[in-house]
Amino acid sequence: MMKSVLLATTIVSGVVFAAPAMAQQAGQPNATTDDQGIQDIVVTAQRRDENLQKAALAVSVIGGDALADAGVNTAQDLTKLVPALKLSGVGGGGTQVTIRGVGNFAGNPFAEPAVAVNMDGVYLARSSGPNGLYYDLERVEVLKGPQGTLYGRNATAGAINIIARKPQKEFGAQGSLEYGNFDKWRGELALNLPVSDAAAFRVAGVISRHDGYYKDGYNDDRTEALRAQLLLDGGGPLSILFAGDYSHTGGKGPNGIFALSKTGFTASDPYLGPSLDGSNAILEGVSNAITMGANPNLLPRFKDDGFLDIDNWGVSATVNYDLGGAALTFIPAYRKSESHYLHYNAGFPVDSDEYSKATSMELRLASTDSGSPLQWLIGGYYFNEDINFDLRPFQGVAYGVTQPDLNTRSLAAFGQLTYAVAENIRLSGGLRYTDEKKTMDGQLGNGPGPGFPVNFVTLDGGRIKDTSVTWKAGIEVDASPRSLLYANVGTGFKAGGFFASQAPNTSKPEKITAYTIGSKNRFFGNTLQLNAEAFYWKYKDKQVTHIGPIKPAGFNLITENAGSAEIYGAEVELLWQPTDADRLSANAQYLHSKYNSFVYTQTVLTGPAQTACDIAPIAGQPAVSVDCSGRVLPRAPKWTVNLSYQHTFDIGTAGKVDALIGTRIESMSVLGEEYLPGQYQKSYMASNASLTWHDADDRYFISAFVDNIEDETVKVASFVQPVVGLPMTVLGPPRTYGVRVGFKY
Repeated sequence: MMKSVLLATTIVSGVVFAAPAMAQQAGQPNATTDDQGIQDIVVTAQRRDENLQKAALAVSVIGGDALADAGVNTAQDLTKLVPALKLSGVGGGGTQVTIRGVGNFAGNPFAEPAVAVNMDGVYLARSSGPNGLYYDLERVEVLKGPQGTLYGRNATAGAINIIARKPQKEFGAQGSLEYGNFDKWRGELALNLPVSDAAAFRVAGVISRHDGYYKDGYNDDRTEALRAQLLLDGGGPLSILFAGDYSHTGGKGPNGIFALSKTGFTASDPYLGPSLDGSNAILEGVSNAITMGANPNLLPRFKDDGFLDIDNWGVSATVNYDLGGAALTFIPAYRKSESHYLHYNAGFPVDSDEYSKATSMELRLASTDSGSPLQWLIGGYYFNEDINFDLRPFQGVAYGVTQPDLNTRSLAAFGQLTYAVAENIRLSGGLRYTDEKKTMDGQLGNGPGPGFPVNFVTLDGGRIKDTSVTWKAGIEVDASPRSLLYANVGTGFKAGGFFASQAPNTSKPEKITAYTIGSKNRFFGNTLQLNAEAFYWKYKDKQVTHIGPIKPAGFNLITENAGSAEIYGAEVELLWQPTDADRLSANAQYLHSKYNSFVYTQTVLTGPAQTACDIAPIAGQPAVSVDCSGRVLPRAPKWTVNLSYQHTFDIGTAGKVDALIGTRIESMSVLGEEYLPGQYQKSYMASNASLTWHDADDRYFISAFVDNIEDETVKVASFVQPVVGLPMTVLGPPRTYGVRVGFKY
């Protein structure tokens, strides 16, 4: 293992230490900031405005125009732009998010993300939180690795920062209308209104529709969203930004299909959908096997009656005050989520009613004197969420009802500083103390099935208290005016949690330690950007959620800590703009992941089921211990490459035409921690292309596009049906295409 780490480190180090010399030779004439070549991007990944190329951390940034050009309409669409990132929609309108194989795989309301998703600095606690946010954006920042110093909660694997366009003190309007196959209609509109010399207002909205990618209607889209912001800024030390947003997600929502092998499904057309592709015949066969033919309908059949009805809304304020040499920032926020749904994504019907109310407050004080050798930031954070739900899974052989009341309260104090020990050398360090408390009350029941009486027992009042100190230390060196070298080590923490059972019903925290070395460079007159990093992560006490026994009877999802893992590799980002008309982008990641220790208990309900990690079921024992040590982490392909090339054709007074072509290449990966044949996704390449005309004043555009040109069938998530023993796999979109028109004033 260490040889491979050293090899990856050496490769990146070769780029790192060769970079300054190249910059001196090729980049020195244009070392100062100018308007030529690649433009700088300002980010707030470290809670202050800074040039992306000067930020000594692993972060990928996609600007608002790039998001629009790539057709990023949902959180899941980000996957095709950032190799380290995987997002997929799952049953109930939630989103699974992983970075380099670390994240959350559970789809129930007990689950919390290991990748923190933040909207304009406000943490989104629910997995449905990112729905309906991807419109009128300034940029999206993807921070890779634990963010245990500066970010609020559970940023074990990283963070996704969604930043909306802000009000400006001038009139502006922009909008677009899109039509595509699957009867897709999407309209966006944003208006910016100057209210006075000291105030501006911006409102934006989106309506999106498309039919299901499955022929039985699932994997469709019915989304409406609205965002409003009011900026009060008279030019003095005080500015306040008020923001409110609302989104509704409807339709049938995501659904999975049985996967028999790496490439085999229950029908030749995998997009028939579970209610049409022959899956019900499998359920009937297993039902007959269990009941000796007495009840072919023991296992509930797949139907096309699934639905989503999800409302998310929130309000926040961002208060900034310039104290002279330091800036005070205060962000109070309130968010509410209400979800009602029925899905078959688990291989059986699951319906639920969920209600979440979350309050958060963050207070920061940061230095503002850029000429000082010491840059510092201190702050405090408060988060409180109340969630209650009525979750009703029906597996045929077991019907459970979970009605808990959960409360999470998190307090944190944090600080980070950077000190210049020499003109071009800086040391940095950060510390965060987190105190987290969780409680659970409510009731748990089981019965023969929906419509029959349920026997309830009271859930033992549970209490969890976790405290943690996470930290970061690093060094950064300006090797030349346009070459930054950096190295850091940091830790992350995800709190323990509950699952639906009588005590014992808790899991311990999981933790990660990450080592990174990297370099950021501009060469050849600011026309070539080359960034590289090598990383090594140590991951322990991983929280694993799977089907297991509950008390007093029945089955449900349980969570246990199941061992440790190591992750290492390298990532290289290249951006080359040889002329004003040409732009080439390449982003490649090599990733090695392995569970050093990974043992957990799997419940096997019937004999014919496939079992995890090739462990055979034991006659008469519904639960077996499975040892998956040595396996790769799910959703962590060894190689991921993103490539794109854009050429602009100047057609004089008629405007210009942008021609863009790109592709994403992934090696084989596995989607679930049972490692069944159907959970493997073969290597694939999915390409995209677009042709966009802009008028001479760049106010209007018309675009034609196509995604997944190869029409690849790509599995993006899985959950094993516990009785049948086959994985239900969610598929990504097939080939999609359409036209888009828009304007901007």
